[in-house]
Amino acid sequence: MSAPCSRELLVKAILDWRPTLIVCSASLEEIVAAISDFTPHVVVCSEPNGDHPAGSGAWVQNPTDDPAEDHARLARMCLDGEHWSTEGPSLSELLAVIEEARERLQQGTLSSDC
Repeated sequence: MSAPCSRELLVKAILDWRPTLIVCSASLEEIVAAISDFTPHVVVCSEPNGDHPAGSGAWVQNPTDDPAEDHARLARMCLDGEHWSTEGPSLSELLAVIEEARERLQQGTLSSDC
C-alpha cells in the first residue's frame, strides 16, 4: 500500500471513529510546515518525534516497510512524555492513544512533552 493511500485510510478511520476531531494529513516533505502552523495534540508520522520540535501531547511513529532499517517494524509511541515501543501498532492501539490524549486534554492534564 502506498504512503498517500495509507495516510488517507488512517485519516478516514480516525474521522469515522471520532468525527469531531480535527485531522490534518501531510506528506513527510510537508510535515515540518504543517506542524509549525499549529501545535497538534497528536501526531502520527513515520518520523521519530526527536526529529521535530516538541509540543505535542502524543506522537506515534508509525513503522515503515524499509528493510534497510532493523527497527523498521517497531512503532515508537509517546503519550504525555511517557515513551514505549510496540510492534505495529494496530489500529485499535493507535486509536487508544488518540482517545487517551483526548481524555487528558479534556481534563486539562495533557502535557506537550512529546
